[in-house]
Amino acid sequence: MAATTAFARARTEQQREQRREAILAAAAGMLGSGTRIGDLTLNELSRCVGLAKSNVLRYFESREAILLELLDSEYGAWLEALADALDEGRGDRERDRADEIERASATLARTVVERPVLSELVANAQVVLEQNVSAEVAARYKRRAFAQAMQLVELLEGQVGALAPPSRLALAGAVNLAIGGVWGQCRPSPGMVAAYERYPELAAMRLDHLVALRELVATVLTGLLARPART
Repeated sequence: MAATTAFARARTEQQREQRREAILAAAAGMLGSGTRIGDLTLNELSRCVGLAKSNVLRYFESREAILLELLDSEYGAWLEALADALDEGRGDRERDRADEIERASATLARTVVERPVLSELVANAQVVLEQNVSAEVAARYKRRAFAQAMQLVELLEGQVGALAPPSRLALAGAVNLAIGGVWGQCRPSPGMVAAYERYPELAAMRLDHLVALRELVATVLTGLLARPART
């Protein structure tokens, strides 16, 4: 279904913003329906949003610029959901640090698994999305991404305790690597799915998305909190 707008040509800033939002919504819808980033082309996106390809490029300089903007939006929405979920799980009972690590890791993993579009974007951020963009777009994205990374660290520190500055950056990077890496491992090719079905002994090699992400994050948090920070 095309994500069209009521006007033929955007003439005001409000209409231009509506058009940009329609393009982003169309991209999110395609990814949400199972399209992989490698298969999401400007031609297909243009058809979905109901615009000519040249018109889409009036609002974003490239396909990658669209997806970077979408990543910023999806990551921000996830951080809001994570903050709410951590607050909801906070009780009056005193917990030791190990318990808090487990709770924070489980909450993070659950909120990520609920957002497959976020995982697809994070998994492709550096390899695909940061390509074919201008220095201006790249810099704007990196500044926002750094601010979001620090927000993520602050949320986790609120549960497990403060980290040294080098460890804070390491935590943010490790969480993103875990989100992207686990997502890739949990989306096997059709041939691999068939192999799992045909040879049950291989099933142990198939990762559970929630469990793998939870365990990776818990391990990173435990290690960073226990190990002296190094620059």
